[in-house]
Amino acid sequence: MNMNKNIKMNKKFGTFEGVFTPTVLTILGVILYLRLGWVVGNAGLGGALLIILMANIVTIITGLSIAAIASNIKIGAGGLYALISRSLGPEIGSAIGIPLYLSQALSAALYIVGFSEGWLSIFPEHNALLVSSLVLLVLFLVSFIGAKIAMKIQFIILSLIVLSLFSFFAGQSPIAREIVIWGDFQKADFWKIFAIFFPAVTGIAAGAAMSGDLRNSRKSMPFGIVSGVLITMVVYIAVAFWYDYQANSDELVNNYTIILKLSRWPVLILGGILGATLSSALGSIMGSPRTLLALGQDKVIPFSKYFAKLSKNGEPRFSLFLTVVFVEICLLLGDLNSLAPLLTMFFLITYGILNFAVAIEKGIGIPSFRPSLNVPTIIPILGGIWCFIVMFLINPLFAGVALVFIAGFYIIQIKRGLTVPWSDVRGGLFNAIAEWAAKTSTRLPVNEKTWKPNLLIPIEDPRRWRTIGSLIRDIIYPSGTVRFFSINVKSQNKIFENIPLIKDKSSRGIEGRQDSSEILDERLKEFVKPLKDEGIFTAETAIECDDLINGLSVITQTTKGMFFPPNTMFLTISKDRAKDERLNKIIQIAHKEHLGICIYAQHPVSALGNRKIINVWLRQGSPNRNLALLIAIQLKKNWQGLIRLILVINREEDRDQANRFLNKIDDKARMPHGTEISVLVGDFQEVLANCPVADLNIFGMTERASGFSMNQLMELSNYSCIFVKDSGNENILA
Repeated sequence: MNMNKNIKMNKKFGTFEGVFTPTVLTILGVILYLRLGWVVGNAGLGGALLIILMANIVTIITGLSIAAIASNIKIGAGGLYALISRSLGPEIGSAIGIPLYLSQALSAALYIVGFSEGWLSIFPEHNALLVSSLVLLVLFLVSFIGAKIAMKIQFIILSLIVLSLFSFFAGQSPIAREIVIWGDFQKADFWKIFAIFFPAVTGIAAGAAMSGDLRNSRKSMPFGIVSGVLITMVVYIAVAFWYDYQANSDELVNNYTIILKLSRWPVLILGGILGATLSSALGSIMGSPRTLLALGQDKVIPFSKYFAKLSKNGEPRFSLFLTVVFVEICLLLGDLNSLAPLLTMFFLITYGILNFAVAIEKGIGIPSFRPSLNVPTIIPILGGIWCFIVMFLINPLFAGVALVFIAGFYIIQIKRGLTVPWSDVRGGLFNAIAEWAAKTSTRLPVNEKTWKPNLLIPIEDPRRWRTIGSLIRDIIYPSGTVRFFSINVKSQNKIFENIPLIKDKSSRGIEGRQDSSEILDERLKEFVKPLKDEGIFTAETAIECDDLINGLSVITQTTKGMFFPPNTMFLTISKDRAKDERLNKIIQIAHKEHLGICIYAQHPVSALGNRKIINVWLRQGSPNRNLALLIAIQLKKNWQGLIRLILVINREEDRDQANRFLNKIDDKARMPHGTEISVLVGDFQEVLANCPVADLNIFGMTERASGFSMNQLMELSNYSCIFVKDSGNENILA
């Protein structure tokens, strides 16, 4: 309770101190003072302005995207990570959150190196690594004490930066200095220069990082970030022009601290350099642990309970310790020019995903996305695309590796099955895709070439279908669909095929009976769960009606108008001969609705045996061979088995013709490799009684087929059987 109270008390920063100032101080940092002159010297004023504008296009668009999301929902701790995870889900959020954290920590190292360069310009005899390490220690102590102290220091540094800029523009310019519009890129090509410059405009991450410590993030983040980006862009353009006006290209390229020479009061510039780099580093040291804190609180990274810990005054101290260690390692391994491109790549990935998140939320048209700042959808789309284009222009190899890393981490998080207490837009995204696909598919003709098994299955007691469920799976996997439905006939208080709903006394009510529809629905969900777990498109429903056949007819007609409409009805044969008449009525309903028919008769002992060999019994001129062969191909694929085509003839002299017929089907239907051909001579029933070994027989249905006759064939063959009837929409030759 006390912890929550302390945290609540810490959320007291407004727009200026909590967002605008961190954004401005991070942008007006090391690149402005120590690398912008180098950029102008290499690229010329025109090239520098192009780089500034291209980089700011990314941050302005991303800033607008941040503003849109932030003005729609209240953002907690985590900054950009929180924005992405609350929009696209914890998996993609955490996949982006890791590189975001690394980029923020790398920023701290970059700014500390910049501070050291400024310090060494005053005290060249000092050790650079020692200076950097001591600065890191000071920043750690300030952050350890708390954000309140750091925010007060920011105002002092902001004043120093304003004074240093005044000193720079007040400097004496030489007589008749020629403006260089396009440079000769002495030290680096255009995209390398862009990569080194880009961290200059990444202050929006610092502005967003304190989201959990703001009084009103919905109001503060949009205004603070957008205004900070626009103001600092004007500053960069003005400074670039003044650099080019006051110094020649050689001076700008070869002297990182030339700004001291060009200013009227160099001491103010030194104060600005040291203050700006120090404040930027402080912002990153404060922001990156908060991203790690949010990742830990959402339990999306290893050792989450440690990273989620807060001190008594609400500071993420364990995350701070780890960040400081990481920054020190970066200081040991890299210099400013090598850190900047790496930092650029991480930020571009984060910005690109964030823009796409906004585009998705706007594009799917969900009513819950009602931002106060409404951004046209095309803007975040272009921003996201531009981020990824720039990544590959800078370094295709590293861009590819970074994306593979994120994809890999995303897959790992998907497999972990993360659960979080907030909602996101993924369901809406896929619903929108499904809506578009449904609208498009309705305008296109359905034909034999697009056939796949979409089954409609009336199911009696789901408990009795457990052994059949695996066969259904093997018929439709991986891309077919199945819709199960059960009908509870109210007047009989029984479910389909008059099976008592429940007989155990462990349930509620008289003789253990609870509401029939409720139990039926529960059993149906339990039955279909293994299919759903395999990613099969499965739907189930249990309904009540007064008449079984009418209920079946209504459901069949209704499902024909759905997306992924069923094309085949799957039934089973009851041993109760009194139900044969009802079976015939169901077959008539399926035929009327142009559905193919599969009727399964399971052998009471062997069931489906080893699930290897499928006998398909054909006859010349059979109207049902298309569905028979399509079902056999599906089963063969999932069983890794063998298909045997069988034709029974009365006379030996017809064998050659029968072989030609079967070979023609094998060739024209493109049957799987290894399909066997078998021509058997004799009376059909005698041949069937001695049929080749199989785990399943598939027969075409005759017009006079009945439950009794199909049961007879199953018993005669001594194997489980499927009897099929084409709808006319199947074509094995397609």
